[in-house]
Amino acid sequence: MDIVDAIVTNNKCYQAAAPLVPRGLMLHSIGTPQPSAAVLARYFDQYQPGGQSVCVHAFAQADGTVYQTLPWEMRGWHCGGSANNTHIGVEMTEPGAGTVYAEAAAQITGTYRTAVALFARLCGVYGLDPLADGVIIGHAEGHRRGVASNHADPEYLWRQYGMGFTMDGFRADVAEAIAGTQKEETDMTRYNTVAEMPAWAQEEAQRLVDRGALKGDTDGRLDLSPDMLRTMLVCQRMIDQAKET
Repeated sequence: MDIVDAIVTNNKCYQAAAPLVPRGLMLHSIGTPQPSAAVLARYFDQYQPGGQSVCVHAFAQADGTVYQTLPWEMRGWHCGGSANNTHIGVEMTEPGAGTVYAEAAAQITGTYRTAVALFARLCGVYGLDPLADGVIIGHAEGHRRGVASNHADPEYLWRQYGMGFTMDGFRADVAEAIAGTQKEETDMTRYNTVAEMPAWAQEEAQRLVDRGALKGDTDGRLDLSPDMLRTMLVCQRMIDQAKET
């Protein structure tokens, strides 16, 4: 699986920069004929795509590529309910218009596998049990639980093509993927000093350190993941802009 950094900095949701402590993962299917995650990421990189205040954390496509559009630890606007406060939202791409059945089935299966791999990784990063109640849910399940708007995805797409996939099966596949990849790295990179951070973040991070707004542990280790760093800097920029107005 390859995760492409495609953060949608022009999206209203990204600019709101609300923090998220992930307690679950929600699976979506986009509901439109578009197999390219890159196309969707570009489309969402505007203030209100389609005139709506919406944004998910990532788009998954059939070849194993994921386009990450929001930091995992930033609140998304993906489900129209309270699960936005608790769950990372991931959209699966769908077959293009006019795609013959065999190609459509292959696309759906590939995207399903990409989503399984991504959810397994995120469960590892955030210490989530994929089989625990309410941890991994689809949008339709979220609606039935009263934490999401009334959508039928992703099961509707799977039924439409007779694929036999279910959310119970998806959760089981994620658990199996975790069990089979215990030796793989499941933790994000951590930055313990400003010098270890990417060049684009060092100047602003150093200013926060100098002001005492960013402090490490008793040994001086900052212990920041890339998502924590990005969210922290975005929030600080919003604060600075507010002070200037």
